[in-house]
Parts: sequence; structure tokens; C-alpha cells
Amino acid sequence: MATKLLAGPILRRTTTHRICVWLATAHPILLRLTITDLRGNLLGQSILKNLDTQCVQLGRNLYIYLLQARPKIDNEFPRDTLLYYSLEEIDTDKKVQSLDLSDFAYDSFLYPTFFIPTQLKQILHGSCRKPHGGFDQKNQKTIPDALSYGDDLLGKTHSNLEQRPALLLLTGDQIYADEVAISLLAMLRQQALTLIGKQETLPLADDPLLSRLDPSTILLHERKQVLKKKHPIASDSTDKRTSGFSSDESENHLFTFGEFAAMYIYAFGNQPAWEPVWDWSQLKDLGVSNSEEAIKAHGNQKAPLNSYHKTLFKVRKLLANIPTYMIFDDHDVTDDWNITGSWYDGVRESPLGRRIVSNALAAYWAFQGWGNDPDNFDKDLILTITQHLNDDSDHGDIGERYDLHTWKSRGWGFSVPTDPPIIAMDSRTQRQYENKYYPAMLMDRYALDWLRVEWAKLKTGQEISNYTCPVLIAATPVMGFSTIELFQQVFLWLAGLFESWKPIQNLEKLCDRNGMVTGWLVSELDAESWSCNKDGFVRLLDTICRHMEIQQCVFLSGDVHYAFTAKADFKYQGRRLQCYQLTSSALSNEPGAKQSGSLGDAAKHQSGIKSHRNWAPLPGQRWVVEVELLKAEKTDLRVTPECNLGLVAFANGLPIKHTLLIGENNQLIFYLPSLALRRTITTQRKENH
Repeated sequence: MATKLLAGPILRRTTTHRICVWLATAHPILLRLTITDLRGNLLGQSILKNLDTQCVQLGRNLYIYLLQARPKIDNEFPRDTLLYYSLEEIDTDKKVQSLDLSDFAYDSFLYPTFFIPTQLKQILHGSCRKPHGGFDQKNQKTIPDALSYGDDLLGKTHSNLEQRPALLLLTGDQIYADEVAISLLAMLRQQALTLIGKQETLPLADDPLLSRLDPSTILLHERKQVLKKKHPIASDSTDKRTSGFSSDESENHLFTFGEFAAMYIYAFGNQPAWEPVWDWSQLKDLGVSNSEEAIKAHGNQKAPLNSYHKTLFKVRKLLANIPTYMIFDDHDVTDDWNITGSWYDGVRESPLGRRIVSNALAAYWAFQGWGNDPDNFDKDLILTITQHLNDDSDHGDIGERYDLHTWKSRGWGFSVPTDPPIIAMDSRTQRQYENKYYPAMLMDRYALDWLRVEWAKLKTGQEISNYTCPVLIAATPVMGFSTIELFQQVFLWLAGLFESWKPIQNLEKLCDRNGMVTGWLVSELDAESWSCNKDGFVRLLDTICRHMEIQQCVFLSGDVHYAFTAKADFKYQGRRLQCYQLTSSALSNEPGAKQSGSLGDAAKHQSGIKSHRNWAPLPGQRWVVEVELLKAEKTDLRVTPECNLGLVAFANGLPIKHTLLIGENNQLIFYLPSLALRRTITTQRKENH
């Protein structure tokens, strides 16, 4: 084991022009990333100048690196060839010492391996890793973190490039910032103090020196009370604000940047000394609520958290050997993040809520976003983050800059120039709120323009035909499970009908809260599917098929805590978009017995093709979407709540099979039926051949 490393190495953006490897250390080390073939021939290295060019310091004992190696020969790394990467430490005397990465190597390989595919053949995807979420209530047994199945798969296929997955796409909720186990938070608080080198505090008022919150003074399992409590935001005002957070499971919510950082380090593979505090008597010594609720929670969380903990070494090995791309969803920050305009305003106007979100976004950048595409983040954002996190004075202007810059950054989405190409969409920070209580458009017009720009960048950087089937990552399914989404829409329609009653209108107008009944229902139902806002739904699909001229695509999603595979067809104004919806969720967050039962009942009504349409008066305004949930091979199953890792197989750039890995010897296989356009493409390719 490379003992100098806190976390990593994690293989990140990998193209023929650049290889990126992410890692974290407790001390500054001058490192060099070297790429070779299996015969030891040097293919490329990272530029070795000084420490500042390759890492950022985000605490007294936390250094984050993104090493970037460029090719030496022919200006490109080879495709379809197994490659090694190694790390070397350069000391002050220019002596070179290789870090021991043998624990991350498969079989007889000397170092971690990877390859750059000419065309994608196999990719992994998944979402929603709650550390204590792996428990089957029906059978009363723990379930391993499904991300560890990727390590099992690479162990079998690492030398077979036809079967070895080329990429891992994590599509949201890589951590759960709001739902943290008591035993885990106890450890994270201690490690955060070590990483940052001080106890971080958070502002409760607009003047950061007026009133600050010290999280170490809060008992374990009592943070929800602090989030719901009203705090004065100014010395000369009676105005008081809560954090604005709406999560119902926030008893152990992460608060400080150090806590977010410690959670990522733990989730990315752990250190041997990073052990949750399992024993209740030890928790009592550290300060834990002695309520019946806390005692019950600890008892329920212990076994699944231990199951997750035991697979962390497998996750760390997997992440070291496969290019990994990550996009956030709500739990990476907090549940219901930006669900409505009212939520956004309430948290934005709360100094406490605002700072927690800023800490989450800064940690997302350092541990997830930076490695997706380093070019997306300018020096100004990096300076803003590092300046605040290394400021010991809690300077008000530095803190304000930190909050404003992280909240207003729009560079979180990214694209990958694979064949077929991949675009990850940010549907969390670029929403459009027409009414602050109603379901939002998940991407505003500027976000849709960004999507077009990414597509244009891909088309000018590589050869893309009109028949390409790109992979579009959307955290929540674009073509959702119709039965559940229809249920949500019916309740929202009833809420709208109720609000059209004159006394309710007058009451909402008097409170200056027009639409608040619908807003309450949106939060209760977690109603933020694409179809909940029809205008936003159609604008996305119309942008894809009209402005981007894409005729077929794959939507890759998670979020919903169940998995399914669907075929869909969108028709509007003479245009048509055919697509597949491949959903894998959750890696480690199995629904309870009642939720699973309800899901099973809903799935019984999901046979055949479900149509969504509007009834506009003019023919040119009408659109229709037809969605068909596919059945798994040899079963009648269309939807599963079991924890799973998705595996997508491609042939000639087109998806042909979606497999859900749900155990060491258990999987669901969905064969993808041909699209009309796809049959035309296949025929043309045969004729050209």
C-alpha cells in the first residue's frame, strides 16, 4: 500500500492527449506521473516544475493533486492497448523513489492498468452510495456496496479489452452529505480536525464575526435541530433565519469543508486507521444524543455500514484501474438541493445554509469535478477556494467571495470525446424557476445553450456522423418510470386545482406565497422528475433533436433508488428523437420493504407503451413521447429495487445490452431492441464494409 497517500490514486480524464490521475496526501510531495506500455516503454509523463503546478492545499494536512501526463511519441497515447501508470516522488536532492502501487495491480501486473478505446465496447455506471444503505429489510440481511462488483469484474476481464469496461460513470450521490451514520460522523469529525488543522466554524449572521457555529459543540445525532433552529442574522435586526434545509434525515449532516473532505476520502477507499466508531460506549465519550431515536438509529446503521466498510479496499482498487467520471446530484450537497425557487432563496439567504452548500461545492470540485475536465475550471475559482480554506482569520470578504463564486459557478458539466461521445449535464445548479413553489425546469436556456456548445466542441474535435448515438448523463431519468411519475403529476394537478379555489388564492396572496401548497407537495413527493415540468422536458428533447440534430441517444441516469431499462420515442414538429433510458440506482441504498412493495405493485401496471403528450390547440404545438419499459431476459421483471451496478455493452458505437450486476453470481440482462434509425445505420455500415 502506498502509505503516503490519504486517498487515491484515482484514474480520471483519460484521452489520447492527456492522462489524469487524482490523489490526496497529508504532506506536500513533488510527484511525477509516468505512462508506459507493458514492456516498460516510456509513452508520456507529467511536467515536473514545482509543487504549485500540480496540487492545491486545502487544509494544514490536506493536499489534493491532479497529475496530468502528456504523450511523448506522435503526440498521442496509443489506443486499444493496455497501459501502466506509476507515481514517483522527487525529493529535494532530485532523488527519485517510486511509490508502491502493487496493491492496486491485478494479477501479475506491476502497476495499475487502463486502456483508451477506439470505440466503446463496455462501460460501467451507477449512483447513490449511502454507506449504511445496504440492507435488505425483507430478508433481514446486509448487502455489499455494488460498486465493489466492478472490482470483481475487472479481476476477471483485466486482460481482455473486448470484455473489460473502458470507463466508469458515476451519475450522482457519490456521497450522502445529509444522511450520515452516527458511527461514521464520529470518525469524520475527528479526521476533519486533523485534515484542516483547526476546528472550522460556520457563520450564523451576515457579519461572520458577529456569531459563529462551532459544530464540535453539537452532540452526534442532533444537527437537525440546529439546521431547523432560527438564528439572528444581524445584531440590529429581529430577523431570524433557519438554514433553509429540508432533508428529513439530517441528524448527522456534514457541515464543514473538512467533514466533506473526510467523507470523500472514506468513500474513495479509506485508510486502515479510518475506522467508524462502532461501540456505543465510545460514542458516549465523544458526545452523542442519548435519545431513543439515536440509540435505534445506531443499532440499525451498524451492520450495513460495516458491510460497506469491508468492501472499501475493492472500491479503491477499481477506481485506480478505470477512468472515472462523476457528476453530482442532490445528496452530494443535501437532500432536495435546489428543488424549488423557494428552497434556493431560503438557503441562499441563510448564512449557515449558504456556507454548508459552499463547502459541499468546494469539496465536489476538489474530489470530483476537477478530474472530469481540468480545463473547465479557471484559476480564479481555484484561488477563491484555496484562499478561503487556508484563511485562519474568517475574513468576511474572503468568505463572501467563497460563497458567491461557488454558488454561481456554471462549469460543472463536461463532455468526453469517446466514440460514441459522452456529455454529463448539470441539472442541479442551472434550473429555471417560473414560480418559486412549482417544479423547476431542470436546465434553463443558458444550460441548454451550454449543451449545444459541448456538442459543437465534440464535433469539431472528432469525426461524428449524423447517425452517432451519444451518451447523455442526466442525474435523474429523462424517460422515467411512467406509473410513479403519473402518480406525482396527478397529485400536483389536484394541488393546482385546490389552489384555484378563491379562498386559498386569497390566503396565499395574503401570505405572499402564491403556490405554497404545490411547493409543499413537491417537497413531500420529491417531485423533480423531468416530466414534472413539461416545458423544461420538451425544451431539452427539442434542443437535442432540433438544434443539435441528434436522431438517437442514450440517457444514462440514477437517483431514483430503483433500476430499469426503457426504449423511448419523442416526436415534435416533424422531428423525432429515439432513445434508450438506462437507469442504475442504487449502488448502496436499497428501499425499505414498504417502498419495494409499492414499487412492485406499480411495475405491474407498466407493461406496454406509455404515452405522454400535450393537447395544444394547434398541430404544430403538439408533441408525444412513447416509453416502453423492457423486460429482463428470462423474467417478467421490468424494475428492480435491488442494489446494482450497471454495465452497458456497445457494438459499432450502438448500445446493445444493459446488464445490472446485483451480486457476485446474479445479474439482470436487458437486450436493447433496434430503433428504426439504428436498422438504417446497420444496413449502411454493412453496405460500406
